[in-house]
Amino acid sequence: MNQTRVVLDEKHIPKAKEIIEQTGINTYSQLFTILLVNYGDTLIRSLRGGSEN
Repeated sequence: MNQTRVVLDEKHIPKAKEIIEQTGINTYSQLFTILLVNYGDTLIRSLRGGSEN
């Protein structure tokens, strides 16, 4: 398995910790992966400024 490291800006750590505590997610890596898989397409559409499929 290949790995890529992601750096989390210090100002976002409190929100990430809150999500981890509320959800039972174990690591920042798991949190990032869950967010990417579940919300990545929505983020792309939002950044493109529309609801295109």
